[in-house]
Order: sequence, then C-alpha cells, then structure tokens
Amino acid sequence: MPTLREQIIPRRKLMLIASETIILVAVLFVGTSIPPLTSRDFSPDLFGEEVLRGLLSCLTIALLCQVSLSYNDLYDWRVSQNRAELSHRLLHSAGYALVMIAAVVMLVPSLFYFPGLLDVSAETWKLIVLVLVGFVALFGWRAGFHWFFYKWNFGERVLILGTGPRAREIEELIRTHSMAGFEVAGMASESTVRANEDGDVQKPGALAELAAQTGAVRVVVALEERRGTLPVTELLACRMAGITVEETETMYERLTGKIAVTSLRPSYLIFGTGFAKHPIAGAIKRVIDIVVASIGLVLASPICLVVAILIKLDSKGPILFTQERVGQDGEIFHVMKFRTMRTDAERDSGPVWAQQNDARVTRIGRFLRVTRIDEIPQMLNVLTGHMSFVGPRPERPYFVAELEKRNPYYMLRHTVKPGLTGWAQVMHHYGASYEDAVEKLRYDLYYIKNLSPLFDLNIIMRTGGVVLFGKGAR
Repeated sequence: MPTLREQIIPRRKLMLIASETIILVAVLFVGTSIPPLTSRDFSPDLFGEEVLRGLLSCLTIALLCQVSLSYNDLYDWRVSQNRAELSHRLLHSAGYALVMIAAVVMLVPSLFYFPGLLDVSAETWKLIVLVLVGFVALFGWRAGFHWFFYKWNFGERVLILGTGPRAREIEELIRTHSMAGFEVAGMASESTVRANEDGDVQKPGALAELAAQTGAVRVVVALEERRGTLPVTELLACRMAGITVEETETMYERLTGKIAVTSLRPSYLIFGTGFAKHPIAGAIKRVIDIVVASIGLVLASPICLVVAILIKLDSKGPILFTQERVGQDGEIFHVMKFRTMRTDAERDSGPVWAQQNDARVTRIGRFLRVTRIDEIPQMLNVLTGHMSFVGPRPERPYFVAELEKRNPYYMLRHTVKPGLTGWAQVMHHYGASYEDAVEKLRYDLYYIKNLSPLFDLNIIMRTGGVVLFGKGAR
C-alpha cells in the first residue's frame, strides 16, 4: 500500500523542496549576514547567537517563498518542467512572496533579524533584491534538476507484468508522474514469463532474472485476467529475491492520489489495508470541528452581516438557502449556505448541475461562489454534527440515487461525515456531470481509505490555495 507521505510529498518533490530551501536560505544568509559576521568589529562572543537568529530569519523567508511556489503549482512536475510556463509562474510566485514578506515586516518587524540589516523596515529593499536573486537561482536550479532526472533516469525502476490496456495505463502514469520517482524498466507479458521459445515451462526465477537484467526493484502486476494465469511461483521468486511486488491498484493510488473505481476488484477493498476508523481519532476530529467552527463563526460574523445586506439589496428572497443533502450513513440533512441563485432557479428545470457562468446565479452570488463565502453558514452544520471540516462534499439525494445506480461503490463515500472541503475539492475541478462525480469518487475513496489528522491538515492547507485563486468555483 502506498504511504500517505508518498502522495503528499513524493520522493522527488521532497528532494526538490529540500534543495530549494537550502538555495534560498544560502542566498539570503550570504546577502544579509556573512559580511558583518566576518568583519573584525564583530564580537566573537555573539557569533553563535547571531548566526542562529540570522538562519532562522532566512528560513522563515524561504518558507514564505515556497508557499508562494506551491500555490502557483510549481511543485507540480508537469507544470514546472515547461520552461516557458516555469518562468511565467516563477515571476508570479516572486510577486506573491514579496507581498507576503512586506506584510510580515510591517506587521511584525521584530520577527526578522539579520546582522547585516540594522533596520529591516528601512532596508526592506535589500531583502527584495535578495529574494529576486533567489528566484533567479531557482530558475537555473529547476532547469538542471529536470535535466538530471530525464537524462539519467534517476529513479526506482519498475517492471510491469502485463502488456494489455491496464499495463499500458500504468506505464503512461509512471511516465507522466515523474515527480513520484519511478522509471519504467520494461514490460513483461505473462506468456513470456511462463514459457520459453519452445513452449516448455521455465524454471522458477525467469521474472526475477528479467527484473535483475533491467535493474528493476519493483514488479507491478497489471494482468487483465488473473484467474488461472497469475504466475504465483514467479512472483514468489521475486519476493524471495528482495524485489517488491504489488498490484496495479496500489501503484495507481501512489501516482494519482485516487482509487481506480472503474476497474476495481472488491477483494482489493476487502483484504487490502486502510479504511481504519479509530474512536480516539474520531473524537479528536469532532473536538477540532467544534472549536474551529465556533471560532470561525465569531470571526466571520462581520463578513456575514455585510453579505446579508448585499444579498437583500441584490435580489428578492431569503438570505440563507437550505437544501437536502445526504450525510453519513445515508442520513438526510439540510445544508445551509448564503443564497447565490434566484429563488426560482429550478422551478422549470428541476435538479440540475451548476454550469460555468450559470445564468441562475445572482450578481453578488457569483462573487460569493468564487470566494467561497457562501459556504460560511455550513459551519452551523459542522456544529450540529451533520458535517465535518474535511470529508466528501455532501450531494443531493436526487443525484445520489442516480450515481448509486451507475456505480456500486458510490455508497462507500457515505461511511464518513461530509465536509466543508475535501480531497476531491482540492484535486479536481468543480463537478458538473456524472462523469465528474465518478472522478471525484476516486478521490473521496482514497481519502476515506487514508483518514488521518495529517491528511486533514494537508487538505486544509491546499484549500487555502483553492480559495485564494478561485479554482473550480461556479
């Protein structure tokens, strides 16, 4: 089973983040601290303290820069390997980083200390220059980083057992998800493993020998049909040789962060790991939901007051909008939101998916949807226990009934409480069709399988980027 760490921070992404942290800290530290620390007038007694304070300040700025890089998708391998897109996004990231740094300097000027800057507020321009130099250095490093991995195929080599559509899909996923750190060593058909050129059964070890010849340390079983054809002896020989053997579904999860529901075998869910629900973890999650929802409602109350006035001025109808949704264990509850559509939005059409530039949305409603402010009243649903902060988004009973007919696994998403945000929301665009609903189900099942506070924290942090840039809103 893929670990959650492999999905949140794949090995190459971890290497890239660590190396860029070192580059940014080095540029900032050299520019702000090295000259005064090496001067004759500097007191040796304060050397250790000054170095530590300077390094911590540089690390703080480096982390702010990397938050900006992350929000601009520059830790997405497919985006960052494009030279033209890389320079464009790096420029945007530098701008966002400078704004965040300037805001922190103005709000908490004592947070930063550099031996070479006597007054950080007055000499912020030096930090700006150094940050820009750091981003230029990152551009050069990114180009070398990608060249190194593509040139030398530096990664864990994988041998795919199978040559059918499923095997080709896994091969393509490995090639397109290079940040995960895997390389395709080759593909072996089941017949090649079982028989030699004369058709005689080979001695056990042919697959392990092929893996050794290609340098593969992992075998992914991607056969179309396994009944009576699975080369058990060969796979056992691989395990005894120290080669990792795993199913195609496991590799698919590791690479995509979702479960392949369209080709999923029930035995994989029944006998596989995951889907654990610990009572203590559930209790902690509930306490966090209550505390955060209470604080959130108090802080958002001024915004709610302004929004309520604008909704009344913009169109006729109630301020709040309630609608039936399906919750945990199929329980029906009423979700609360600020009204963003006309009151007669579905009078003639009945239940329909929201579309891009939907004509039913009011003027203020469009702004509320883009900024996700319309979701604030759902904190009341969190307090009542019908929802959690993180979980699959609740769907309407009409659509749930249709989706359960089309996909038998859809009911599994109701084994946990629905959430204000979720893995599907940060990984996939707004669902506006049955096909989108199935795609989001893949992510929801992956979330349910890997439930943990760390995963929730990761989703909440990613949600900040989704809200900040208005991704997926309709």
